[in-house]
Parts: sequence; C-alpha cells; structure tokens
Amino acid sequence: MNTNKVSMARGSAVIAGALAAIGLLALSSACAFATSKDGIFPSADQVGGQVYVNPIKPGSSFPTDYPVFDLASKPVDLGKLMAGKKTVIAFFITAAPASVRDLKKLQDFMQANEPGVQLLGLNADTVGVALESGKPIEATARTLRIYEQEQKLKNLYVAPNDALDPKGLSNRLGFRGLSTVFVVKPDGVIEKVYVGPQNWKKGDI
Repeated sequence: MNTNKVSMARGSAVIAGALAAIGLLALSSACAFATSKDGIFPSADQVGGQVYVNPIKPGSSFPTDYPVFDLASKPVDLGKLMAGKKTVIAFFITAAPASVRDLKKLQDFMQANEPGVQLLGLNADTVGVALESGKPIEATARTLRIYEQEQKLKNLYVAPNDALDPKGLSNRLGFRGLSTVFVVKPDGVIEKVYVGPQNWKKGDI
C-alpha cells in the first residue's frame, strides 16, 4: 500500500472514530470509543470506568445544569426554558444530515399535532475548533443560524459535548444515537425517550 493510501486509511479511521465517539455510528456494545485525536481506543477507566454508561430513563429527572448557548453564543439557563412547560428535548448534530432531517420531521409533526408542547433542538457537538481560532461556540452558533434559515428550524441551541470526558454530556445522559429525543413533563421528569428516526404519530408526545 503506498503512502497516500496509508494516510487516507488512517484518516478514515480517525474520522470513523470521531463519529462513533459522538454517536453518529452505531457500534456494538463490545466496542469502545475511538479518540478523535489519534484513533486510539481508550480504556474503560479513561472514559469513566465504563465504556457505555447507563442512560437516564423515564421516571428520572432531566438534568439541566450544563452549558447551553443560544444562536448569539450567549449562555442560557435550560432549566428556566423548561420550567413549568412540557418540553421535548431533541439532541442532534449538524454534521449528520439524517439527524437534522429527524429534527425537522419532529418539528413539523409537533407543529401540526402538539402545538402546546415546546421543542428545543440541542446540537450536541461543536464545529470548526481547529479552524475557528479556538471559538467553537461561535462557529457552531453560526452554523445553526444557517440551518435555522434554510431548514426553517426553530429553538436551536448549542450544547457542547466531549464524548471522551466522563462528565461530557453524552456520557452523563448516556445517549449514543443521534437524534435522541426526551419528552419531559412540566415537573422536569422524563416521560419518554426515543433514539433514532421515528415515524411520529399522535400519542407519542
């Protein structure tokens, strides 16, 4: 295999590892994350002692004490946004077109069938870290503004996620597929959880 092919193969492995780490690729429970830096699989201890943490489930309180930013890159209080309202939280990622389509499909369904329930789309990643002078929040918010305009998506937010940090958002909530949707009651308790594409119907929300 020549040098170019080796470099391409290594690059593909790194990309696949990064996508797997943020939940874009479906992996068996026997697999670990690959680091987005060099493609090396960390040990269970490096990711908090357990490769796949147990996800939060219906009946649990939905945590809101983590950084979330609006499209102006300003911090917002997710708890205040949700307080006293039935809320659907949809984690997605702009780097995966299918995830964005899932969000758009959910939004269209809710506008037609659940107008009294608020939908918040949380982009569980940051983009352009290496290319944006270390300003990932601003870069991600700018990308979301484009999707807001082009896809007519509403209520979009940046929810930074480090999948290799035991305290990272995806590890804390235990989600591995995108999109992941949480239906949360006005009292903050999770009612339902959906992972991946759905054929939404009345009663789901």
